[in-house]
This record gives sequence, C-alpha cells and structure tokens, in this order.
Amino acid sequence: MNMKLTKFVSIGIALVLGASGSILSSSSTALAAEKIVLTFGPIRQAINISDLEDFAKDGTTTPTLQQIIRFSKMDAQILRGLMGLEIGLKPANLARVVYSTPGEKITDEIGQAIRTQRRTESGKALRAAMILAAGDDGKVSLLEILKKYPLTEVYVDVASISAAVGKVQSLAGNIQSLLQDVMRSTNRTTETTRTESPIEPRRSVQPTIPPPAPRRAEPAPLPAPAPQPVRPVRGLW
Repeated sequence: MNMKLTKFVSIGIALVLGASGSILSSSSTALAAEKIVLTFGPIRQAINISDLEDFAKDGTTTPTLQQIIRFSKMDAQILRGLMGLEIGLKPANLARVVYSTPGEKITDEIGQAIRTQRRTESGKALRAAMILAAGDDGKVSLLEILKKYPLTEVYVDVASISAAVGKVQSLAGNIQSLLQDVMRSTNRTTETTRTESPIEPRRSVQPTIPPPAPRRAEPAPLPAPAPQPVRPVRGLW
C-alpha cells in the first residue's frame, strides 16, 4: 500500500508544478476505489461505487444502502446532499496547502471518517484523492473523493460524514490564509538559509612540537676585590 500511496503523492506534487490534465486523467484511472464500506459502529456494509453514484444522482437506493441509512437513523436526503455537494478548490493551491503542516493536520482529521481499512496512512490517501478530484474541474465532492481514492477499497464512517464535509468546506474557506501561511513559512526558511554563514572546512591539526628547554643562565662573575691602600714602609723617609 505504501508504494501505491507514494505514487499518488507524486501526482499531487506534479500538480503543484503544473502537470497537464491528461496526465492526471490517465493516472487517476490506474487505481481508484471500487468498493465503499459504509460503517456505523460495529456495522459494516459494502456497496459498489456505482450504486453510490446513482444515489447521489437521482436518489436511487439499494437494499444495502437502505439498511445502513436505517441503522444510522440518518436522513437519506441529507446524506445524498452531502455526497454530491461540490466545493471549489484550485488543485495547485490545494496541493500546496494539504502538504503543509496545518493542511496535513486538517486532512488527517478528515481521514478519520474517510479511511483505509487498517486506519494507517488515511490522511496521505485522502490528500491524494482530494487533489485528483480537484484536478478534473477545480471542485471536490465527497463522491468524487471516494471515486479518486487511491485504493480499491475505502471505509466511510456514516456518522462522521457531515463533520468531514464541514471540514472540507472550512479548508476551502480558509485556503487563501493557509496558502499565505505556507508562503511566509517558505520565505522564512529561505531567508534563514541565506543568512547562515558558510561552514569553513576544518583545518588539519599539526602535531605540536614542544618548545626547546630554556638554557640555564650562567652564574654572574664575582666582583673583583677592591684595591687595598699601600701602607708606607717605615724608615724610608
């Protein structure tokens, strides 16, 4: 699964760099969700993505979908509206934001409701799905995210769908401020890199040669004795 998710993260980065729509189209069809597992507490109900598309389109429900709606006591029309609600998000801006620290936190939270089977790397898979969904027309919906999910199976907590859609709306509403935060953070990192002094190469340490021992000072010569006065010889004068 890690290799598959890494592939779709690369697609998200390509979007930032201005990848063409044809590349996105061919890549997104290589792997996408085929089965949706709707969960409510301990209840698990698998449904085909095509059945969910029909439900979002004209309200058609299958026995499986009717059962999960009955268990969750969720209004069918509200669920249908949440599935098809489109939220405008430019793919390039979205990619920059969701791969930032604040964006990863938001998408990790949404990934608790739209998740992988083992609840691992749900945020990473969701980020790839959102970017791919926005790449088609600059809009995302819950149904489009599920269709672009980079795994053949995706789990959806029915009780958390409303909160998840609300967080996507909040992300869209704050996309500009989040994008500005990302740009400021990038600029600060760049400025810090420029102002850092270069590291000088470490000089090799030469072996230390001990200084020569100091020469012993020669003792100073003793002073010459003072001359004695000549005593006169008695009897010469």
